[in-house]
Amino acid sequence: MGRIFAADGKLVTILSQIADLVILNLLWLLCSLPIVTIGASSAALYAVTLKMVRNEESYPFSSFWRAFKENFRQATGIWAGILLAAALLYFDFYFSGHTAGAGAKLLVIPLGLAAFLACLLYSYVFPILAYFENSTRKAVKNALLMGVAYLPYSAVILLVNFCPFLLLFGGNVVIAAFWDVVIGFALASYVNAHLFRKLFEKVAPSAGN
Repeated sequence: MGRIFAADGKLVTILSQIADLVILNLLWLLCSLPIVTIGASSAALYAVTLKMVRNEESYPFSSFWRAFKENFRQATGIWAGILLAAALLYFDFYFSGHTAGAGAKLLVIPLGLAAFLACLLYSYVFPILAYFENSTRKAVKNALLMGVAYLPYSAVILLVNFCPFLLLFGGNVVIAAFWDVVIGFALASYVNAHLFRKLFEKVAPSAGN
């Protein structure tokens, strides 16, 4: 019993990881408030959670800020492209939904595929930036290729990513909002980091520079 409460015991380790995730969640929310910095914030979050799942020593506050600064320009550029694509897709969906005719309705199929690819890009590209040293073009290419090549993994990753938002619509809004503010987004990143670790170790020889 005493071993469990030791400084290097399992309980202390779990509590320490939970505390780190709470800190990371607050940092991610703080750095995501301007909206345009969500990309850099997400890359920084994954930079730390990927270290956590590899049991590498990491200090959440300093590691997050260092990764945020290192990935800021590249991640912000990619995020701006994702935002632009999302806006175009929204207006295209709106147009096809409010236009009569079979042709307009058929647009939903390619638009749905484009939206799915955009979700894959968002889910994969920031962990890739955090793990590998890639050019922007190569990071985007690898994100889409991996997302399509590993669809079973991608399905789980997408579900985990959307969980913080699904909670808001599927249960008590106050409790869900509290959960998301305290730990929800960082926990989702931590869960996905276990999957990304496996994927990245498979493709490491070809995904990096």
